[in-house]
Amino acid sequence: MALVSELIVGLKEILMKESFMKFMDLISGYKGWEKGEEERSMLHAYQVEREQAQYRKRQEYEAYQDSLHQQILGYVSDSNTILKNLPVQIDIAENALNEAETEFKERAFAPFWDAVETAATRLAIFNFGIQQIKDNAINYMEEKKKLDSTPPRFQINIGTLPIATRTSDRMRRIVRRAQKDFQFSTIYEQRKTNKLLVEGFSSLGQALNEMTCRITTSIEALFNSIRDLASSNRESSKELLAGVESLLNQMHSDAETSRDHNREERKMLDNIQRGKKPLF
Repeated sequence: MALVSELIVGLKEILMKESFMKFMDLISGYKGWEKGEEERSMLHAYQVEREQAQYRKRQEYEAYQDSLHQQILGYVSDSNTILKNLPVQIDIAENALNEAETEFKERAFAPFWDAVETAATRLAIFNFGIQQIKDNAINYMEEKKKLDSTPPRFQINIGTLPIATRTSDRMRRIVRRAQKDFQFSTIYEQRKTNKLLVEGFSSLGQALNEMTCRITTSIEALFNSIRDLASSNRESSKELLAGVESLLNQMHSDAETSRDHNREERKMLDNIQRGKKPLF
């Protein structure tokens, strides 16, 4: 009987231990499930955050591309606006030179130099406009490299521009004639240091002395920029390049004609000084 009781007690202990172990296994399993759920929640949060970051990045990049496209479009639009205004500046300069010739004939010293200064200012504005178009062409080439989509064409009609060097040469001849007159030249000496309110020229005297050269240099710089643009996109820039090249050729032809004329004038003066009569 005692042996049976001991067996029963032993069996109970075994059952209790097994139950305890099962209970512990359940607790452990619950904790593992809880931990797994926490990890899954963290992973989900990370994925959501990552997707949101990628979305924001895409939005920022698309906004940047849109801004870049608008900026490139602005270079083209700004260049066309400037281009339309350039012939107006030459018209005003030519009218001012007409006025200067009238004032010279009437011996109106101050009004003559006022008209010359107006012409010089308008030519300086023309020169500055050419430089702005050149800068826009350079910026266009640099920025379009960053654009994913097809950029707007740099479409401007340079061939419609008047040959401003003809106007600046005319101004130079008018001023030269006035400088040979003592009274006109006296007024000029007083006014040649007047500042022009245009970037690139420090004084009226500098503008009168350098205008033709400055305009030629600016047109040549624009031609080089357009040529670089054409090399990257031949089809869209071929016509543009031809327009600038035609303008340059006319300017160089005028310059050569002017040099020939000056040589003939100097030859005539030499003949007169030596007592020889000109052949015509």
